[in-house]
Amino acid sequence: MEQSEELQSEIAQKMSLDQIRYSQVWEDHLLLEAGLQIGPDDDVLSICSAGDNALAMLLLEPRSVTAIDMNPAQTALLELKLAGIRKLSHPEFVSLLGVREGMDRQKLFEEIKSQLSEQARSFWEAHREDLDRGLINCGRLESYFHTFYQEHLSELWSDEVLHGLFQKRNLEEQEQYFRKHAATPEFEERFRWYFGREKMAEQGRDPAQFEHVEEGDVGGYFFKRFSYACTKLPLHTNFYVEHFLTCRYRDLSIAPPYLRPQNYERLRSLIDRVHIHTGELEGALGQKPKGHYSKANLSDIFEYMSPELNEAVFQSLGTHMRSGGRIAFWNLLVPRTSPQGLRNILRPLPELSTQLHAQDRSWFYRAFHVEEVI
Repeated sequence: MEQSEELQSEIAQKMSLDQIRYSQVWEDHLLLEAGLQIGPDDDVLSICSAGDNALAMLLLEPRSVTAIDMNPAQTALLELKLAGIRKLSHPEFVSLLGVREGMDRQKLFEEIKSQLSEQARSFWEAHREDLDRGLINCGRLESYFHTFYQEHLSELWSDEVLHGLFQKRNLEEQEQYFRKHAATPEFEERFRWYFGREKMAEQGRDPAQFEHVEEGDVGGYFFKRFSYACTKLPLHTNFYVEHFLTCRYRDLSIAPPYLRPQNYERLRSLIDRVHIHTGELEGALGQKPKGHYSKANLSDIFEYMSPELNEAVFQSLGTHMRSGGRIAFWNLLVPRTSPQGLRNILRPLPELSTQLHAQDRSWFYRAFHVEEVI
């Protein structure tokens, strides 16, 4: 695991980087695949988070995928996943992550820990309780979702209503079912409260992540986006909404791509193409010659930056990445795109971006953007 030495970003100076904040990735891999158009000659740079989308893009068989995160807990999580894929069978791997029950996770960890870097091994030795809990739900955000499921949703919806949402229907019937059985006034009120700014900052995310947010009714915004996903997009194959509401995947063949049994052996054959960098984005860019990276998944990093830092990072991407390459990123609560003054190096693709965002199965995000490196 490489370690950068540059100064931490604004957000890194304001929130702790000693815990797993995301044990799953809540950004739709299909948007990345359609927006970035990854091919065999691509060298992909990806915000790591829990590593799910780095592995989804790896299945497109680019030349390399570099997963970067300023939080060493997140890169330790991806290291563990890579070690599990390398050494374990698929049933053992999904048991290690807590996706399925029935095996001794501590024993599975003992089988793979020699594959980890010293930093990652030390992290997991100190967080063995997360293995017992199930890694898939150990992140700060996932724990917050799990509490909503256990303490609130169970009071508002019967099991029949909850599981009925995921029955195969046409969109008109699905919308009618959601409006009649699920979107009750009581559910909306509880949802808006639980996913409001104050409670999310206290328990789900971090106050520093709301620094640049001007949205007044955060809970209302999230309810609107959640309702869109439940009425305008098919739910029976939407594993993002399914896990948010049930904290499990009923069918791994339509789960995140790295968990699908049909992808497992091919994923194992490709994992040597994955590189992990713990540190800042500009540090990763600077370690390679200009033009090395051709595609980049940047999550929603820009909304945690000041406008000044935003411009500097966009400029660094535009000057370091390969001509003709693409970057893709989401906006959650803060609208961000590259500044107008950088149109000589970055060209937004608004029509494609809007089209893809309308299909976004992960219901949180305000916008999805694809930009081309000139």
